[in-house]
Amino acid sequence: MPAFRQVGEKQLPNPVIYMAWSPKRDLIALANTAGELLLHRLANFQRVWSLAPNENTGKEITSLAWRPDGKILAFGVGDTKQVVLCDAEKAEILHLFPVDVPVSCMHWVEVQSNSSSLSVFSESEDESNCFLPRLPTLPKSEEKSDEVTNLLGEVRLNILVTGGPSGFVELYAYGLYKVATLTEITGTCRSLCLSSDLKSLSVVTETRSSNDNSEIHYIQLDTGLLSSCLPELTRMARKFTHISTLIQYLRLSLTCMCEAWEDILMQMDLRLTKFVQEKNTSTQVQDEFLELLLWGHASPELQALLMNQLTVKGLKMLGQSIESSYSSIQKLVISHLQSGSGALLYHLSEVKGMALWKQKFQPLGLDPVAIEEAITAVGSFTLKANELLQVIDKSMKNFKAFFRWLYVGKMTQKDLAFVADFLSEHFSNEELFDRKGKYFNVERVGQYLKDEDEDLVSPPNMEGNNWLSFVEQIVCGPKPLILDLIENHEQMFEHICL
Repeated sequence: MPAFRQVGEKQLPNPVIYMAWSPKRDLIALANTAGELLLHRLANFQRVWSLAPNENTGKEITSLAWRPDGKILAFGVGDTKQVVLCDAEKAEILHLFPVDVPVSCMHWVEVQSNSSSLSVFSESEDESNCFLPRLPTLPKSEEKSDEVTNLLGEVRLNILVTGGPSGFVELYAYGLYKVATLTEITGTCRSLCLSSDLKSLSVVTETRSSNDNSEIHYIQLDTGLLSSCLPELTRMARKFTHISTLIQYLRLSLTCMCEAWEDILMQMDLRLTKFVQEKNTSTQVQDEFLELLLWGHASPELQALLMNQLTVKGLKMLGQSIESSYSSIQKLVISHLQSGSGALLYHLSEVKGMALWKQKFQPLGLDPVAIEEAITAVGSFTLKANELLQVIDKSMKNFKAFFRWLYVGKMTQKDLAFVADFLSEHFSNEELFDRKGKYFNVERVGQYLKDEDEDLVSPPNMEGNNWLSFVEQIVCGPKPLILDLIENHEQMFEHICL
């Protein structure tokens, strides 16, 4: 009988607590006590890459699993209670989501089915590509606009099963969309296995008694509901995966907009900080510029700022740089936010149609009322994006007039009005709320980028807005003609039925 022989050995700096072989290639993933995720090649055990812990992921890896196609690694993080999906090619974090408890074990299975209806569905499911344009690439090179493709991989459905303390078990379609939660299992989950036909789930748990003795239990659960609703589950899971990645795309777009906005604050404050510190008078920055605008007289400090520190060339460059930042925000709204929210409305509308088919999708928990609320929220988001475009357009006009006044001097009465508006809005010392700009206020734009559920501090002027007047007439005025038409049609319908 031949003996086993050693073919390789590798010393590692930190103890390994979890390891998993790739289902498709000669790769092995390792998680160590330092919170690092390592990928080694089995042939020579050379390191392919390493992923160090950071503030977003955490430092305590508690479980590890490969996606069945070997393209994505999933690992649970105990200290931040998250599940992280990592690209096996580049060590790039594609997606992460929170969980209620630390994940102690996980299993990723590809669903196998001979159902002809599922195969027909798989061939025609991506019809959204025929109707929706490709999303523009985000300005940041490290972010990918094709994240949906990276996460979904093959069309065939796959399920990530996670387990934790107190028998907490969750199932995620494509590793993203939660399709089931089990909470009635006793003990801490130590191992999981979901059958490829989705008919059975096996769980090994550990319980500890009062005298600290541990007992191991094997539990088998019937998951036939998932198997019987496989085509509906697949369609619903893919739709929600598209929705979650679109939300991530919009969030990254907003991040890029915030960076461009903060760049405006930084550029103006750097120029004004020294001016404020050196001037002898107690007047505010706004008063200094207004005095120059009205009387043509500048204080020695303001004159030194304009002539020596900024200069005509510097003013032109500063004006062009700030205008470029505003243009970047404007382009992100037009090309990214509007296209992303349009795609989001498309997928939500399809999900709403699925929810109305109660015989097929009600057992899976689709709620038409909640989906309608989501559609309304996306519509409100789109309206606010359009409103932001108007605010940016007005700010850019004021910016151009302000800098033209500084380095040209010749101004029309309309331009002077623009400059006066600019000074009153952007150089005001009113502390409306905490802002990063100390001497320069761009909250007219920045208030739209705040991650807070509050009313706008500086709402746009709606005086003379035709649409607002129309809405007020509908709500408060006499009954519109369209309501009369609806009531007449209802009476006709009742008469026909009788």
